[in-house]
Amino acid sequence: MAIIIDGKSYDETKLDDKCKNSIVQINSLQDKLRQLSAEFDNAKVLINHHSEYVKSNLPASALVEEEAVKDGEPAEEPKV
Repeated sequence: MAIIIDGKSYDETKLDDKCKNSIVQINSLQDKLRQLSAEFDNAKVLINHHSEYVKSNLPASALVEEEAVKDGEPAEEPKV
């Protein structure tokens, strides 16, 4: 069976075991990269969906009014 690398065909039977193993690893990692890329895209879509849901469903009663600022300083130290 011929293996194509960089547009050139190589006879698989003439490759050593380490080279064959590396080819298998490359194929496996390329598959994994495609899978991770799809998961990443799905995560972005879900984050956007949930963010939009939260923004459009925040009740006005949950809004915390900020206290007046005096002399450019907060009325109270921010809580960390």
